[in-house]
Amino acid sequence: MDKSTHLKPISLAAIAATSMLSACGGSSSSTDDNNAVAEAFSLDFKAMSGVEEVNCDTMFTGYGSDASYSLGVSDLRFYVSNIKFYDQYDVEIEATLDENEFQYQSEQGFVALIDLTGNSSGTCALESLTGTARTNTEITGTYLDTGVAKVSFDLGLPQAIMKDVIATTSAEDAPSPLNEMYWSWASGYRHFVMNFAIEDTNGESGEGYLHIGSRNCTGDGLLALETQDECDFINTPKVELDNFDPAVNTVVVDIESVLADVAFSSTSEGVTTTGVSCHSAPSSVQADCGPIFVNFGISAETGDSLAADNSTVVVE
Repeated sequence: MDKSTHLKPISLAAIAATSMLSACGGSSSSTDDNNAVAEAFSLDFKAMSGVEEVNCDTMFTGYGSDASYSLGVSDLRFYVSNIKFYDQYDVEIEATLDENEFQYQSEQGFVALIDLTGNSSGTCALESLTGTARTNTEITGTYLDTGVAKVSFDLGLPQAIMKDVIATTSAEDAPSPLNEMYWSWASGYRHFVMNFAIEDTNGESGEGYLHIGSRNCTGDGLLALETQDECDFINTPKVELDNFDPAVNTVVVDIESVLADVAFSSTSEGVTTTGVSCHSAPSSVQADCGPIFVNFGISAETGDSLAADNSTVVVE
């Protein structure tokens, strides 16, 4: 991945009275009066199914309410924003994030796209479920290293960025990585996407679509957030990871936890079909959204989220 050498401050506290974070080259560039070192960092991400790392060429077993389903991930992408690092005293560490094709920043804030799947092999090559060819497993930047002990972030696109980008660009000229992952240009963005192939023990196949995104973002005939600052249901999962140091730890999306308590089948008019469907609709419309929202720590009634209730992201 091509990393820019031009860094812009995000909404994290600015580096006071220094320019130590003006480049992201070596592991250290200078120190402040307390001997804290300005260091480049990489916040790394991956997905796991139990003890197995998720890839495009493996079917993972034990899914569904009766553990009789297997799945193969085809597309796994999500936005990450509002990143904050903390030291052992819970004091926020000053940081700057790079700007590149996967990391966008503006006056409205910062957002990065993590894309853990390509589209060239296995279930990732299935036409109906496939994602993008390019992948990205990290977020990079520089921080004043006073000893990182915790990281927090949101899984999603900030409302202010969504509003500005949709209002000032089109779907065709939106900046990378905001030229993908939208529901439709008029109705806003998805925050988290996971598509997957499903198979039961009898060989019956199906498809899974899990799309977490903001809802009720526009009126008829209007662009998303054209007349409001936030969607009625923001649906942005929050994450807080203790005992986390980017130098040694990885952020893990646990797809077993993401899909915990999801039935993997539904019955309509006496016909049972294999599949998972959640496009952030109320659970009365899409039953699978009920447990999935609980797993992500999202209130289906309000669209608010609590990091303490999110079981889907862990530390490795």
